[in-house]
Amino acid sequence: MLSTIFSSFNRWWDGQKDRHFFLLGTISFFSFTMVMWAIVFLIFLGGAQDPDLKDLTTWTWVGLVIGFTALIFAGPIFIEYHTQWTLLMEILQSTSKPELTRQRKEAEEAAKLLGSVWTARLKKHFIEHGVIRGRKYEVESKSAPEDIIINWWRTNDSRFSRTFPIQLLREPWFNRSLLFIGLTTVILQLYNMAWGLAKSENGVRENTLHIWEYLNDSQPGSYAAPYFDDMSGWALLLMSVILLWLTTPAAGIRPEPSIAEKSWIDEEE
Repeated sequence: MLSTIFSSFNRWWDGQKDRHFFLLGTISFFSFTMVMWAIVFLIFLGGAQDPDLKDLTTWTWVGLVIGFTALIFAGPIFIEYHTQWTLLMEILQSTSKPELTRQRKEAEEAAKLLGSVWTARLKKHFIEHGVIRGRKYEVESKSAPEDIIINWWRTNDSRFSRTFPIQLLREPWFNRSLLFIGLTTVILQLYNMAWGLAKSENGVRENTLHIWEYLNDSQPGSYAAPYFDDMSGWALLLMSVILLWLTTPAAGIRPEPSIAEKSWIDEEE
């Protein structure tokens, strides 16, 4: 039974080679988050001594065990992938033929580890700068294969940054933070509406939290789940979906900023 499960997982994992970097990064991030939450909750907040937080304490311990175990296995591998990705990104940003030629072997090994998306992108970059030979029409007509998740994760040209010309919005780490906030809010609100996040009179989390009443400290504040009549909850869900959409890569080539936008960006820097 276990051998069948492991065999199926290995086949699936091998088929996701182009997404290994993203998957390892996601696992490492959530594992680190669970471990840090457990440390803060159990040590600094003293949650384990609060009887009203018994259910949360149990899940925190479960998250600590799962997060720590996953971090031991995924963390070192992710660091290796991130090191190779950093090296490859530096090479892809270089336009010096001698420098590219000198680092060609290292770049090809890094691209091979990261997957076919990066191998094709590196080959295209080498052809464009004369490191390897290639037919002109092949470079112009064939772009490197793109991956939606990879592009979303690494973009510095989101729809948000197109709408508001603020330099911070072009930082990949900040865009990922907004993506995480939007996705987490969507998941929690959908769960809240369908199964409930608030406690009922029985002390069980089976009531849908009414967002507007909660913010205004009004009664009753929650209703038996499922509950879909909370307009403020729908508004929160809609805003979270819009936030997610704004973090996606913008279409087309980024237009040159106007004089006013350049001044704004210079002031931000």
